[in-house]
Amino acid sequence: MRDNQDRLLQIPLGTESFYLEEAYRHREITYKLHRLFASWGYLPAETPVFDFFDTYRHLLNENKKHIYRLIDREGDLLMLRSDITLFLAKQMGLLLRQEDLPARICYSDTILRHQNREDISRNEFFQVGAELIGKEKIEGDLEILLLLLATFDSLHVKPLIHIGSRRLVDAIFTDLCSAERESAIADVRNRNRADTAELLKKLYGKEAGSAIAAMLRFIGTPEELKSVKSRFTAHLNDAARQAMEEMEAMFTILERLNKVEQLRIDFSEVGEQPYYTGIVFQAYIDTLDDAIASGGRYDKLLESFGFNAPSAGFSIMLRKIEPLLGDDFLPPRPVTSDHYGSFEEAFKAAEKRRAAGECMTL
Repeated sequence: MRDNQDRLLQIPLGTESFYLEEAYRHREITYKLHRLFASWGYLPAETPVFDFFDTYRHLLNENKKHIYRLIDREGDLLMLRSDITLFLAKQMGLLLRQEDLPARICYSDTILRHQNREDISRNEFFQVGAELIGKEKIEGDLEILLLLLATFDSLHVKPLIHIGSRRLVDAIFTDLCSAERESAIADVRNRNRADTAELLKKLYGKEAGSAIAAMLRFIGTPEELKSVKSRFTAHLNDAARQAMEEMEAMFTILERLNKVEQLRIDFSEVGEQPYYTGIVFQAYIDTLDDAIASGGRYDKLLESFGFNAPSAGFSIMLRKIEPLLGDDFLPPRPVTSDHYGSFEEAFKAAEKRRAAGECMTL
């Protein structure tokens, strides 16, 4: 009995619920973002709540510990939707044809994942995002980054967006086996600088290893990178140097568009998901200790589901942003009818005032 009483006061870890004014505000924000996405040509998609676990097993890393799994009536192992991009990639891989490309898709949905009790306040369980399928390299990267900036502008939020390159880091560790490379990339992501520097010295020698380690610590504007990049690029292999040049070319266009104020180059941004292949980014707000949005390029992801098309996208943890929006998107204050006649007369009077834009209760 005591256990049941305790559970009445709790919800399972990795879930959340919200009501009334909070739910109204949430829906208004979501509606506004979908109108913005539609104005860029992005149409909505909805993904299933659960799917077969084995379909995604090879695309999961240590994040699989956060996945809820269950058995269906036929004995198949299922997973609840913990990553909308993964589920959407399967759907689009089965649905799209080459003549449909480029395809622009947006979504807003819940994800369900197990969190540690100390992580439960992260509120990552409702994501709004966009995916651009079939547009390669710089043009696709630019469209996704500019749409992300437009999304934040529409909400009057100005985070700093840190942009790195998974392709660059993959090239730096190209001589390692798959497991070693995954471990090295995790060290870069977790800012484990001592281990990263030690490994780079083994791979490249003392001087080159120190220079590349310094590059992976670099965080700054495109202008700041220009003043120091020669220290790094002299020690990079051809693939890494090419990835660096592509990032520079992308930032040159963003500078011409006057869109770099919120952008920072951060070579330690490599993304948590193993399917990233190009640019990777996360958006940060000073008052929060974790990213409010993430995304990047994943050119091989749809190939896992039988459809070969380059892709890029982002997702925003909307619930993290909502407390930052002040009084925007609050519901209208209802006015109670002051008509003292019959109920029918009060109803008709309220209808007239509603038609004039007021929020009336009977």
